[in-house]
Amino acid sequence: MSFSYRSIVTLLLAIILACLLQLVFFAAPKNSPLPALNAQEIRQDLYTLLNQIEQYSSFYALTMDSTNAQLSHVASQIADQHQHMTPNTRFAAEITKLLNILKDPAALVQNFEDKNGELPLILRPLNDQWLALDKDNSPINSSFPFISHIDGIPIHKWVIASQVYLPESAKQSQEMQLSWLKKLNLLREDLGLSIKPYVLITLMNDDMQIQQVTLALAPKQSQLIDAIAKEDDNREPNLLDLINQLSTFKRSEFKEMSHRLTTVNTTTVKLTISDLNAFELDRKLQQELFKGMTHPLLIIDLRDAKGFSPKLLTMLSRYQDTDSNNTLAQDVMGFAHYRRSPKFRNDYLKPLHFMPLDTLEDSVPGLNSLTHNLPTVNEDQFSPWYVRTKPMVTPEGRNRLALLVGSHCRQECEWIAYRTNSWSRVNLIGEKTSGDFARHYHFKLPNSRLNIRLSSSLTYDAQGKLLSGVGTLPDILLPQNDDIQWQGLVSLVRSAKPKQHQSTPQSIKLAQSKLN
Repeated sequence: MSFSYRSIVTLLLAIILACLLQLVFFAAPKNSPLPALNAQEIRQDLYTLLNQIEQYSSFYALTMDSTNAQLSHVASQIADQHQHMTPNTRFAAEITKLLNILKDPAALVQNFEDKNGELPLILRPLNDQWLALDKDNSPINSSFPFISHIDGIPIHKWVIASQVYLPESAKQSQEMQLSWLKKLNLLREDLGLSIKPYVLITLMNDDMQIQQVTLALAPKQSQLIDAIAKEDDNREPNLLDLINQLSTFKRSEFKEMSHRLTTVNTTTVKLTISDLNAFELDRKLQQELFKGMTHPLLIIDLRDAKGFSPKLLTMLSRYQDTDSNNTLAQDVMGFAHYRRSPKFRNDYLKPLHFMPLDTLEDSVPGLNSLTHNLPTVNEDQFSPWYVRTKPMVTPEGRNRLALLVGSHCRQECEWIAYRTNSWSRVNLIGEKTSGDFARHYHFKLPNSRLNIRLSSSLTYDAQGKLLSGVGTLPDILLPQNDDIQWQGLVSLVRSAKPKQHQSTPQSIKLAQSKLN
């Protein structure tokens, strides 16, 4: 059998192309994190981390003189203490602690799989104690509902150990503590305890009687899923798989539909809003909100609200107090500036609804009067000032509003919490917000492949006081969980002390037991 010249050349080109594709495959960087890092890889990642912080972190620029030496010292300690192969999860934990030096509420380490053993129970805060619950949210032992010790160590010691991984504004947040308290083996290492496949917990009742229980550490669900996925890689999908996928889609769709107005009692309705960007375009949900605003009391759950759309704040401004002072200063909601960088254009804060100061229709003396309380700008580190104005909405009605907020309320949700907290017809319920008003900057470390998030801007109120990292304290302090008894919540709102017009609200600490 003979081959023509054309067929031979075509075959050779196909072989060369296949080889090139194979080389590209092997040369392409891997996105999956390394399971462990050597000393050199750790030092390279630390160098990259410090370099990115120095260039893009707004909180670093704010306290550069005091922060620089502290960051370098902690980075050196990490490098010195990890001279051998270090698990990626441990390195991620160390980076988390280093970032907390910045006191940046947006600082976050992502893209690592935590394979450390987790606490095989659910912790639920109740006043100054913690309930020990099973997967069905029932007490492990109804006669001894509280947990007092883990591995013989008092629970408050574990709480203190978990706070090391939280930014300054979130150290007292029980919601934020929960995510770190369940990382049992990680905290065991920090406390100098041995790693075991089981955990000894001490349960207690109201009479201070105790009972000890030993629980095995179950394998993480993600590991089981990976094992199942490896088995399924070798078989073709069948009709049953497609049906399961469709049913999953339908359940997810139904879950989204549940975020509609629901009745609590004859005078109260509640609404959950999670995606503020989607709310901007969701006419049905906006109509649900309008309908809810006609009731004597509307409760809106914003605990997981994300997005940048100002639509919700504009609509809720009907609950604000009447203000007879119509000066330009009264129209200003806040100021901001961003960290100078070749990557950031002068419209960098536009998604956060800030505009340059010189776009305000006011005289130069008026602008000077407006900004005279703002701190002096380091022009080498920060942009000029930008301003955000209040929604032009006329107050309406006498109905009341209650907003559920927490540590996951960020950016536009932060503005909603901050603005509404001074309105006499609105009550904030939940935990203190983190104070994350900023535009975020993201980057990836070269060896660990960890994704890092930082604040790249700072926000101030209309009087020039820093808002970033401060957070808003609610009127009614309430630990967060998913099984709120809504009628009990209504009773708490009704019994709350009335807020004075434009006054600072007095927080009321309430026991979780009153809602369950």
